[in-house]
Amino acid sequence: MHILLLQLLIFFTSAVSALEENALAVSCPAMMKEGGGQLDLQKFRGKVVYLDFWATWCPPCKKSMPFLNNLRNELVDQGFEIIAISVDEEPDAAYLFLKEYPVDYRVATDTTGQCPKIYDVKAMPSAYLIDRKGVIRYIHLGFREGDKDEIRRKVIKLLSEKIEG
Repeated sequence: MHILLLQLLIFFTSAVSALEENALAVSCPAMMKEGGGQLDLQKFRGKVVYLDFWATWCPPCKKSMPFLNNLRNELVDQGFEIIAISVDEEPDAAYLFLKEYPVDYRVATDTTGQCPKIYDVKAMPSAYLIDRKGVIRYIHLGFREGDKDEIRRKVIKLLSEKIEG
């Protein structure tokens, strides 16, 4: 009986700590680029947000960023935003990278490593598609050319949903 109780306790504790699909997205101690302060996801309620964890040493990240930038610019007027969190230990490395691979969306850095822990990041890049209510609706690990249509479809689907009440 004690073993079953312990197993249930471990299961529910781990389920609460990891952010998964259908969980409420939470802010983490990432710092927005150029003195924008700490990331506050509450400011993005009412928008569909693609929260993207990336690093300068990640080859698929280099491939995803131009696609994401184009998608964001295409859909920004419909309420779509991207927030990219660099997990590089040196913020300067991320900023130098962005000079070579510029993007129009918001960028933050997390040199503490707390954000990937909070979101239980398992791959690079890892993305969390958040609906207008702040709920994680889709988690996407990695990036391949063939992912573009699926990501676009999911973003457009969430943009078509209206907030009730």
